[in-house]
Parts: sequence; C-alpha cells; structure tokens
Amino acid sequence: MKDSHKNAPVRRPGSASQQFHVEHINAKGNVVSAKRIRRRKKPWTFRRVCLRVLLPIILVLTIIAGGIYMAAMRYKDYLLDQIEYIPKDENPTFINEASSVVHISEYTSETSFQPIEEEHIHNFLLIGIDSRSRKYTEDGTGSLADVIMVMSVDDSEGTIKLVTIQRDCYAYVPGHTNPMKINAAMSYGGPYLLSKVVENHLRIVLDGYAYVNFYNMEKVIDAVGGIDLEVTKSEVFHEPGGLNSNLREQNNLVGDPPEKYVLSTSGMVHLNGRQAVAYSRIREVGNGVYGRTERQVKVLNELLKEFSNLGTTSKLAALDDILEMVATDISRDDVEKYAFDFLPEVRNMKIETLGIPIDGYCREGMFSDVRANEWSIRPDWNGMIPIVQEFLYGETTDFDKVEEIPNAPKVKPSESSDEDSE
Repeated sequence: MKDSHKNAPVRRPGSASQQFHVEHINAKGNVVSAKRIRRRKKPWTFRRVCLRVLLPIILVLTIIAGGIYMAAMRYKDYLLDQIEYIPKDENPTFINEASSVVHISEYTSETSFQPIEEEHIHNFLLIGIDSRSRKYTEDGTGSLADVIMVMSVDDSEGTIKLVTIQRDCYAYVPGHTNPMKINAAMSYGGPYLLSKVVENHLRIVLDGYAYVNFYNMEKVIDAVGGIDLEVTKSEVFHEPGGLNSNLREQNNLVGDPPEKYVLSTSGMVHLNGRQAVAYSRIREVGNGVYGRTERQVKVLNELLKEFSNLGTTSKLAALDDILEMVATDISRDDVEKYAFDFLPEVRNMKIETLGIPIDGYCREGMFSDVRANEWSIRPDWNGMIPIVQEFLYGETTDFDKVEEIPNAPKVKPSESSDEDSE
C-alpha cells in the first residue's frame, strides 16, 4: 500500500510574503520542483503606514511623555511637601494684657462698612522672622516680627504689589488697652493675631499669611546665583551696622573666619547670599528703619528678577530651597497655583511698593506717653487708608475709623494734596 502523502506538496519554511515552491517525486523517484508560485504584495496605503510605522512610534512617545509627566507631578508634590502647612483656626487664642489666654472671638466687633474686595485680587501677609534669637515656636509665636509686608496679587493683570509696614509703627492689639509697636502682636498671638492687627488698621481683607525665616535667606539667594546691587561706600564700610560689619557678625554665628566674603569696594557689585542678607540688615546708614525697608525691597526685586531668568531645572532647584523655609495657613492648592502657575506668568517682574507710614502721615521720635523713653512711629492710620485702597484697588470707599494713636498727626486730605503739589 502506497503512502497517501508521498506525492503531497512540500512547503519550505519562510515568511508568508516570500515566494515558495512545491516539490514532488517523478516516475524515476527523483524530486523535482513544480512551478514557483509568487504571492502578490499589497500596496503601501496611508492606512498601512499608520498601522505599521506611525502607530508604534506614537505609542512609544506617549509612554515616554506619560512617564515624564508623572515624574514632574511627583517632583511638584515633593516641592509642595517642603512647606509647613498650618491648619486654619477659626477661633485662635492669644495672650491679653492680664496674661490670660483668650479667644479672638471675645474681641471681635461688627463694622459698619465692608472692606473693598475684588475677586481677582488677593492679599497675603508676609512675615519675616530671624531664628537667630531662638525664641520662636513652630507656629511663629515668640519674639518680634522683623519684616511685615502685605503682598497683593492681581490674577487678572498678572502683577504683584507690596505694602511694607515699619515694625515700629504704633497700633492697637486686641486685648490690650494701650497701643504698642505693631510687631509685638507676634509675641502675644503669632501670625494670626498680627494678621488681625494689620487688617484692622489698613481696613483690608487678608487671604492668608506666610512667615519666612530670613536667617535662611542666604541659601535662597545663592540658589539663583546671587544678585547685582548698587551699594554706597557708607553702606559697605560704616561701623557699626554696615554691610561688612553685619557680615562679620554672620560669619561669627556660623563659625566662619571674620573676613570671609567681606567687600573691598562699593558701586555696582555682585552679592552672594550672605552678603545680600548683610546688606538687607543695614539700618545705621541713611534713613534708618526706612532705609532698611527700602534695601529689603531691593533685594526681593532682584531675587525675583534673577529667579525669572533661570531655566526650568534651576527654577525647580531654587524653589526647593525657598519653599522649605515657609510656613503658611494658605491652602496647598493655592500655593501650587501661585508658585507653579501664576509666578512664571507674571508680566511685570518689578514689584510696585508702598511704604507705611507714608510721608506726612506720622510722627516719630522718643515718646513717654505710653512707655517711658521709647522710640516709636505714630501713624495717622485713618489718613493713610484711602491711599492704601487706591494703591491696591484703584478706588476708595468709606471705612470704619481706626482708634487714633496718641501723638499721631491728623492729616486732612486737602493738607496732603497741598504738600504733594509743593
């Protein structure tokens, strides 16, 4: 019996698209090839190109992009985690003049006029502290505030405005009969009490606060590569309290040689972090505490400018240093919005500033009516409120009068306009 498969065609291995041939055995028992058979190739249509070439490339790129996006999101979360978030307290406590711990609700009263509020304008209190004193608790309560600023952010215009408040300005603190220097509010109730005092005396609404340890500002300025500033000869060499004098003090605190980073020249100079901090602490040169505030604003302006000029990677590295020195009751979502969405889109990197007290609206000197032989600034808060309203919102409105500070001037709007015209 013959094998049934003996004359069956034999297929050689190969791909489907290749030609193949059929073999059979002839009468003499020799293997011979049949006629070669060719498969017809399909034409390269646009659809076939997409399916076989473009689609795999797109899939690979999508996977890569997704991985980069996920890594970026994780790094953003890491940066946001560097901040200390302080839960909002609806009825916080503070210390009154009887040294009793009381709730802020006990000293809250209704006002007749609502402060101006615009949906696209948000005000935040920035508080600078210096941990060299080592008298601060984790929430900032403790010694006096060194820097007090209201940062106003306009989401619509993409601008930043800054109202700087001299820490020696007299103000009324809830729970205390006599006025005191405004920075003392930090001692009695931390950032929240200071926020209330600022709101009460400027008749504005604050959307939150952030306090920054300026003792670490050196690292932030170094993170952006330093800043360029014009410094005078007296600012550099004045003893005591000039830049070099302050620098030696800082060197001593960290255990560095006294002459490290000391400047030998004035004029336009490039300052590293420690030099810039020493510059911002100058108060014995020029216009005293006013001059120091002006220097602090200059440093902030240059810091913001240098930050905006950095590449993306360097910006993220700088944010790593900046955010770790911030504690705030601003929500994480809002911090993300302003740090990663708003700040890179700011149209005018130069901050507009208004200093409190305003010239002509205060008296300053040694007074003994409240505390014997205390140097202080006595502002006319009611005279300055319309100017603050105009600066922040471009309009003025009626407001509840602030209790007058002893020995403060009472400036009428007509008097102010006459002085400005001279």
